[in-house]
Amino acid sequence: MIRRLAIILGWALLALAILLGALWATICIALAPPAGEWATTVGRGPFRLQASVPQLVWLATTPSVGRTLDGLRVPSRMGPVTFGWVPAGSEGPDPILTLHCEPCTLPLPASLGQDWLTVPAAQITLSRGDHGAHRLYGTLLLGAVSPQGEHAVITAQWQARREGPGWEVAMRWPEAPARHWMALLAPGLPELRTARIEGSVAAVAHLQLPEGRFGLTPQVQGLTVSGLGTENWAHVQSSCGPHRLFKPRGWLARSVLAAEDQRFYEHPGYDLEELMASLASNERQGAIRRGGSTLTQQVAKLMVAGDERTLTRKLRELLYASEMEQTLGKARILQLYLNLAPWGRTSEGQLVCGAGAAARHYFGVPVDRLNARQAVALAAILRNPEREASPDRLLWVAEQVRGVPASQRRALVQELRLSQERPA
Repeated sequence: MIRRLAIILGWALLALAILLGALWATICIALAPPAGEWATTVGRGPFRLQASVPQLVWLATTPSVGRTLDGLRVPSRMGPVTFGWVPAGSEGPDPILTLHCEPCTLPLPASLGQDWLTVPAAQITLSRGDHGAHRLYGTLLLGAVSPQGEHAVITAQWQARREGPGWEVAMRWPEAPARHWMALLAPGLPELRTARIEGSVAAVAHLQLPEGRFGLTPQVQGLTVSGLGTENWAHVQSSCGPHRLFKPRGWLARSVLAAEDQRFYEHPGYDLEELMASLASNERQGAIRRGGSTLTQQVAKLMVAGDERTLTRKLRELLYASEMEQTLGKARILQLYLNLAPWGRTSEGQLVCGAGAAARHYFGVPVDRLNARQAVALAAILRNPEREASPDRLLWVAEQVRGVPASQRRALVQELRLSQERPA
């Protein structure tokens, strides 16, 4: 009898093993990614496999599977993720899969200068409608808390369509208070405790998955900042020595604007057009290569923000630049920059600080005795003071200078072109 039971049990275990093996083989086949498709690793230990991400999404948004996921909590690189399921008809015509993370660490595109953003809470909803996994839509909710304890939720509507191995995603954030965005993107900034931030921000973003190609178009309305004390910067004392007054319409000032910020007199302290161009350039490079800072933001960097290339530092620049435009005005901001801008170092390693010191260091003359070519040369090396400007850079800056006699500009451009044509 015992032997018969053992035989029966053995056959039952064999049948179960065959059944489980067949089930595992079926899962592997069902989730196996086609060549080139977006894939990820799921499972643990001997039950790890490469799975097609589109197929996983299709399964997760299938009602029979989605209901079993409801309430499931799993660890992830972003933080603990809790699944939820909302049946069709409860909040819309289609069933909704929700993924909630609290707190949540979100990956960021390399073009923004930092790899991760940690938020108190995040939730994404997915629905697929009648299009299967070829078209998805939903919402992205990001929760933030200001230093004053104000709770804010930034909400985006998104749509995705299958494109090659992954998805082309479009996101739209409607207008939300600028202070809420600041609390979300830079929660650790000490300035948020004292700054009064008014205005609103909206944005449209495009994301290609899994490649991570990213594009962003922000819209800012009525941004004003107060409470940071920039009104005291007009005659601030610094290690550069006493401030001097530079001719705002002279060749040096005009050349610096041509080289660094051609829309200086048009923007409110930040230049969205230049910012978007910088984001696009950095996205192509896969890293921060172009800053996109206005001259006003560069003053903020010199005064308080520092050189760290991160999203938080850029937002700090933005706060101070927005306030400076109101408290100081363009003329004083330009004077501050010309007094504080670094123009490299001496052979002894001392900082060449301000345009006055730069004129004496590079040309041995007082700044008010610089000729047009010398002024353009000083402006041209601002991006890399340790290296002499190339002939192409000199010519480009000279061609961009505005507000000087046109005859003088043409003569200088012609002189620089002739010098390029002469044999070395």
